[in-house]
Order: sequence, then structure tokens, then C-alpha cells
Amino acid sequence: MNFRTAVVFFASLALMGTVRCEDTISCKGLLVPYEQARMASRAQGVIAMIKDDGDVVKKGDPVMELEADMEKLQVEQQRHILGLRTFEANSAEELRKKNVVSQTEGEEKRMNLEVAKVQLAQAEQLLERRKVLAPFDGHVTERLREVGEAVDEFVPVLVLVDVSRVYLEVFLPANRIRDVKEGQGVKVRIPDLPDRVFEGTVEKLSPTVNAASGEFKVRILIPNPDHALVAGTSATAEILTGGN
Repeated sequence: MNFRTAVVFFASLALMGTVRCEDTISCKGLLVPYEQARMASRAQGVIAMIKDDGDVVKKGDPVMELEADMEKLQVEQQRHILGLRTFEANSAEELRKKNVVSQTEGEEKRMNLEVAKVQLAQAEQLLERRKVLAPFDGHVTERLREVGEAVDEFVPVLVLVDVSRVYLEVFLPANRIRDVKEGQGVKVRIPDLPDRVFEGTVEKLSPTVNAASGEFKVRILIPNPDHALVAGTSATAEILTGGN
């Protein structure tokens, strides 16, 4: 390439604009579940059913139930009382229209009906509290109690996790805090699958630096539909910062 050709070549590059190179930050961190909950009983009682380790549950599924024979009887009783109060209120209203009973007596029957509705709702709530429901789709990873055991209110009975997505938590030096932004792409790798690259996104980062370590925390969200990424294990990541 002679001098004139070289000048033309570099001038062409200048006209095309600045070539932007992709900058990355390499780091290593720990995979954690997207959601995790230590499920607790909402009432005292004896366990009648509890999910086992590895069980898959959907949001709203019961993961534990306490014996509830007495509560079921109370609900049934209140339903019968409500039926009776409904009949009495309707009958009183018909008789009031015929001036057979006073308006005060009719109002009393209607109030009794409203009280019966409240009492039935309370009995149903007490029965519902005998169950612990899954707050999200997930897997049971640890069962802390067994069928037949007595438990107190607010005592944890099992651990539920959602690993359909996972977080990779990493800590970066303070001098990179202005380079990392929410929404940046991330390439994640794990030792067990060295040839596979998982695509993630920076979802959250701490706005402050830990004074003791001189680092700030970044959470990377990674889809995990086949559960290849195991919570509790380490992974490496390359955050695509798009630097010059």
C-alpha cells in the first residue's frame, strides 16, 4: 500500500465513524433462587398432609394441611344457621308487608341474618387457616416437619423455591460502579457445562459501595427453564458494558 492509498483508506474509516468495541467485565458469583420462602403454619395443630422434598407445586396449591375436623363441623353448623336466619328474615319481611309483625321485629331478623353471614365467614377463615398455600410456582427443597407432628403458629414447616429463573449475585470493585447499568446483557457460564452460554440481564445493582470490602453488589437475572443452573453453585459472568 503506497502513501496515497493509505491516506484514502484511513480517510474512508473516518467517514464511516468511530468503530465501537464491546467492553466486558468478568466476574464470578453465586447462583440463588429467584424466589425462596420458608413456609410457616398459620395455626396450631397436628399435620395431616405435607409436601415432600422435590415435590413440584403451583401457586395456590396446599403444601401443608392441619387436621381440621372441628373446623369443618363449625363451618357446616354456621351454614345451617345461616339457612335458618335467611328463612326467618324472609318470613318476617313477608309478614311485615301484611302488617302481621312490626318493622322493628323485621329489622331484628335482618340483623340476625347479617350476623350469621359474618359468623360463617369467620368459620370459613378459621378452616382455611388450617392450610398453607404455595405463594408461587416452585419446588419443595426442604421438609422441616412430618405428618402427625404438632406445630405451633408461625413455625416453619418447609422451604419452597422458584428456580425457573435464578439470580447470579456478584461483587465488583468500586471503580466499575459507573460502568454497570440495569438492563445490560450478561453471558454466564458454569463449570459443569463449559460449552454452554446462558444469557442474562443486569436487573439490580447496589447504589452504594461497601466501605469494608470496597465492592458493590450486582444481581443478574437468568432464565432457567430446564433447571440447568443449580442454586447454591458458582458461575462466571461477562457483563457487556459496551465501553469504547
